[in-house]
Amino acid sequence: MINIPGYQYIIAPLAPLRHRLEPLLEPVFAFVASHKTLAWIVSLFHMWMAAEVLFYLHFWTRLGQAQEVDRVAKGPRNSQERRELFQRCLETIAKGDGAKKWVETWFDTGRTEAPAKFEQVGRSNMMIWLAWAFWAAPIEEVFESAADMMELNRMVDAIEASKGVKFAQGFNPDVDCIRLAFDPVVASHRPLVYYILLWTANVLAGMVFVVLGFTRYEGTVDQTHTFEQGRKHNAPANQPTVDPSTDLAYWYRSPINPDNKVPLVFIHGIGVGLVQYIHWVVALTTISRPIIMIEVPYVSNNLLKRDCMTPDETYLAIERILKFHDYPKATFMGHSLGTMLCAAVCRASPASSPKSIIAGLILADPICFLTHHSIARNFAYRTPATAAELIMDLFAAREIGTSWYIMRRFCWDQCILFPTAWKKRHESPKPLQGRLSPVLPKRTRVFLSRNDNLLDMDLIADYLRTQVGLKDEREELHVMEDMDHAQFLLRPSWFFKVLKAAQEC
Repeated sequence: MINIPGYQYIIAPLAPLRHRLEPLLEPVFAFVASHKTLAWIVSLFHMWMAAEVLFYLHFWTRLGQAQEVDRVAKGPRNSQERRELFQRCLETIAKGDGAKKWVETWFDTGRTEAPAKFEQVGRSNMMIWLAWAFWAAPIEEVFESAADMMELNRMVDAIEASKGVKFAQGFNPDVDCIRLAFDPVVASHRPLVYYILLWTANVLAGMVFVVLGFTRYEGTVDQTHTFEQGRKHNAPANQPTVDPSTDLAYWYRSPINPDNKVPLVFIHGIGVGLVQYIHWVVALTTISRPIIMIEVPYVSNNLLKRDCMTPDETYLAIERILKFHDYPKATFMGHSLGTMLCAAVCRASPASSPKSIIAGLILADPICFLTHHSIARNFAYRTPATAAELIMDLFAAREIGTSWYIMRRFCWDQCILFPTAWKKRHESPKPLQGRLSPVLPKRTRVFLSRNDNLLDMDLIADYLRTQVGLKDEREELHVMEDMDHAQFLLRPSWFFKVLKAAQEC
């Protein structure tokens, strides 16, 4: 009989198989019970615990550093862009009670004893929020310029006049507003083993991608790839110098003689990286067209702090990738946060331009439409109340790297989109219309999850139908009934509809 404490409790539930299992387990337990083996196990356990303690201290040090308001995220580049952005935002806000509700949600953060009501929001409170939203600055800094101060006051006047509301005079100190760049970074600790397991999972996923025919490139400047030593691609000698911090790692696969020679550029969302899309990547390989998958490491639960690129920098990097592989155009597909980067591409290269790099566009669970509170509040300020919200909280919202990105690097003005459908491209332009209202490509597909826990998809669907001009009957707009955020990846019916769009666009 093996003399290890607890052994009988391990074997007892397996009594019918005891005589068969004992000969198999006895050598294993004897090995574990040996003096040298136990010593190694205890030593490794102590080292692991020490590493976890040090990592825990590192987490709190990093969280303290994350609170710094470094002002890297910038607002609109000039007054003209700011006026255009404000005008487009006004057009998406209902009048009367709808406008009041819109204001309330930006001040309803859960940090006050009770949700703020419109009557509690003073004119100065609203100006503080507008200073963040349109200048990415505290109100004191905006007031340093007489022109900016007058413009800020005109914004409040325009809201009151166009929406039929009136703010209370003065400032209410009991009301707080959502200001991502200035509010505290909130994150919860994850053990070191959590990051090690995710890193291992992504390495294994990378091996699967290689088996599927993908090659991983570190960027467009020094072209190298992982897992195998194939030929190196050298950039042209006359190519301008590119800052490596503004370069993208990506995966590339091109079938021999593809049916569709236009590549599909896939940009993933917040989470644990491309490993969470591994079955989607496998499905993409069934499409006879080149595939480019962009890595977004700063929202992928990375162990180490990663540099963040602005959406505009991401567009330039993607443009370099296409030029390097000799593709004049591509179909862009984004999921969740990836749609924000697709929006940046649309703004910089609208489909109506003869030099556009966009051949088609697929947006799943988009976060790039409207200026309502949903994405900011539900992602950064919400206390999870459902299983889906808890999963979002665990793998995304409260992970320190992701939380820091959202609270300190999220450039909402660079990712928002007020587009025009291809069919409406010849209509009269909107007032102050500029780069914020690009024409979408003819082959556009938008997939909305009806029960999305991050966004009000009914509101977005109505906006896309009435103001953008997308039509359900032309299969440009799809509302996925009874679906939560990202659930199309788990539902075969919608999974294959999105895959079909990836094949056709």
